[in-house]
Amino acid sequence: MPELPDPTPWCHRLLKPDGSSTPYPPKGAHYTLEEMQHAVDGYIQIVHLKGGRLRHIMVINEEGKIHGLPLNERATILYDGFPDCIVGNAVVCLDTDVD
Repeated sequence: MPELPDPTPWCHRLLKPDGSSTPYPPKGAHYTLEEMQHAVDGYIQIVHLKGGRLRHIMVINEEGKIHGLPLNERATILYDGFPDCIVGNAVVCLDTDVD
């Protein structure tokens, strides 16, 4: 069985469809709804990562496919929703980072 990707290096990072990523820590103790909506440019959806490891989650644009956002390959690799894919920006964080 192939080894699951480790999400730890991507925690508190904004993963972009062009393959780049930038640090995206919460401004306070937790991310606010507004911070997450700004990061993904719209309504948010929380999805789980492969293997449910280490309480990592990913926040994505709930309507990304409807709006035709580009494929985010790195986020899709971390996602636990095969055969579905992630489009647009994605934020990887811990489940305790989101209120």
